[in-house]
Amino acid sequence: MKRFTFLGFFLISLIPMSYVCGSELKFEFVNPAFGGNPLNSTFLLQTAQMQNPFKEETKFPFQEQSLIDRFVNSFTNQLLYRMSDYVLDQIFGEDGVPSDQPQRYQIGSFIIEYDPTGGTYKFTITDLSTGQSTTIEVPRVI
Repeated sequence: MKRFTFLGFFLISLIPMSYVCGSELKFEFVNPAFGGNPLNSTFLLQTAQMQNPFKEETKFPFQEQSLIDRFVNSFTNQLLYRMSDYVLDQIFGEDGVPSDQPQRYQIGSFIIEYDPTGGTYKFTITDLSTGQSTTIEVPRVI
């Protein structure tokens, strides 16, 4: 009887072994940026967004200007346009040919210098209140 019990126990212990399957271990990247499954990208993005502690400010970056502020800006732009148009008319004349003589104009706290010497037409705009200057060089075509 002891023999049958041992044989029965042995046979019963072999039954689960027939269901055990083994295979080799395989490594795959999860992140699609490194060759993983592209279907994981939305899950990874959502996980990263949940972990991100940065919260963007919700206030609108541009503030609405009042009517008087818009009028002052428009008036200033038109005034600067007219002044620059006057200076360019003085430099280029009625025939559109630039003058060969250096010229200098002062409008408020700005100095505009025109220098046609060399191979370029050189415009230097200097702000006297801050000391900043900008130089524009246009090559001569003719």
